[in-house]
Amino acid sequence: MKKPSILTGQRRLDVKMTPMIDVVFLLLVFFVWTASFQIAEYILPSALSVNEGSGDPAEVRPEQLDFEPVVVEILWRNQQPAWIVSETVLSDLEQVRQTLFRVAAVKHDLPLIIDPQAGVPFGDVIDVYDISQIAGFQEIQFAIEEI
Repeated sequence: MKKPSILTGQRRLDVKMTPMIDVVFLLLVFFVWTASFQIAEYILPSALSVNEGSGDPAEVRPEQLDFEPVVVEILWRNQQPAWIVSETVLSDLEQVRQTLFRVAAVKHDLPLIIDPQAGVPFGDVIDVYDISQIAGFQEIQFAIEEI
């Protein structure tokens, strides 16, 4: 008589999904309980005044203020360039450099927008771009006219 082989018998392994679902649910509960949630109002910037009712004058640091982007307009008048930096008319490129360095010293992560008028030579636009990079502005954009 021949001995029955182990390989000939058909055995099927069943994987039970109930314990797996329990483990996943427990992990989900664990991660939700251990997560740290912060109130979004404290993170988002707002235009509310600091300590208005306390009677103490509050110091507002420059990084707390909401600044508008710096706009450098380059105009072409009498065959030479003229510059307007945030609505201030400047007579030469050295004044533009000084103004941009002063603004960058306060807040260098402001967006700077270069807005050249039609007909301004490309070299004058590149001069302003170079000065703004040397001043330390991180985001420099060019304004265009929509067609």
